[in-house]
Amino acid sequence: MKITFWGTRGSLPSPLNTHEFRIKAKRLLMNARNINLSNEAAIEAYLDSAPMSDAMTFGGNTPCLEITTGDHQLILDCGSGLRVLGKDMMKRGFKPGGRIDILQTHTHWDHIMGFPFFAPAYTKGTEIHIHGVHPGLKSRFEQQMDLIHFPITLDEMASTTTFHQLKAGETFTLGPFTITSMGLHHPGGSYAYRISSDGKDVVFATDGEYTYLLSEKEFQSYIEFYRAADVLIFDAMYASLEQTIEKENYGHSTAVIGINISLKANVKTLVLFHHDPESNDSQILDSLNNAERYLLEEENPSESPLRLLIAYDMLTMDV
Repeated sequence: MKITFWGTRGSLPSPLNTHEFRIKAKRLLMNARNINLSNEAAIEAYLDSAPMSDAMTFGGNTPCLEITTGDHQLILDCGSGLRVLGKDMMKRGFKPGGRIDILQTHTHWDHIMGFPFFAPAYTKGTEIHIHGVHPGLKSRFEQQMDLIHFPITLDEMASTTTFHQLKAGETFTLGPFTITSMGLHHPGGSYAYRISSDGKDVVFATDGEYTYLLSEKEFQSYIEFYRAADVLIFDAMYASLEQTIEKENYGHSTAVIGINISLKANVKTLVLFHHDPESNDSQILDSLNNAERYLLEEENPSESPLRLLIAYDMLTMDV
């Protein structure tokens, strides 16, 4: 399986502004005094060696992932990153009349706001299938595209969109993907999905909280659902446990909790996801550095090592 992250922010799109860009540009230029800026290879090498927070941006689009294996595609969530994915699909030569499958974790605004801007949805004959556990999935998407909020209704799109009601915990298949779900603690409810294909397992567990009224039995049930996953994509919106306590019952988590769960569940790779829109690139990188230090303190060298990554828009990874 191959995973592409098209949107990794939570709650609200947060594009890089001019002030933040100029800070990055100033630092890069000041440190480039000995670089031959007329040599493209030298520039590329310099950027590769520059601090991550200066040489790139984590991006500002809200949640959307694409998982592919061979010619099969599965989309996770319809955040604003879906618009960018749709444009990329058209460039790849998407043929109208094809089928597109989308798994929806929940229907909070940041996870559906990209659908009205999804280019393949405006191609005649295309079949879009949206799968989710929440009841009334169709009406939730229709309300977003009511003429009060958006100039085009769901029915006016050229494609045909079908909504599929899933049962929590039930295993089903979509092409080569075997999928099951588990409810997460989040206002209005959210669902983690475990996706298996090619002998690998990916768990997408965004928008979940693990400190609010969780019994030991409930916590252990998450450990078992995430058990031995090759990749766990985890809501690490908050920078500290203190922030989690301050925002108890908001439905989000931290990298530290993700690491603790991953070590108990023997997860192979933990990907930090759903970044706070209030955090700039440097602050997100600080969170990663803190998480790496914590992992070094907690990890048992005799056990399988946990790989720690942080998601950013347009990151691709093979599983």
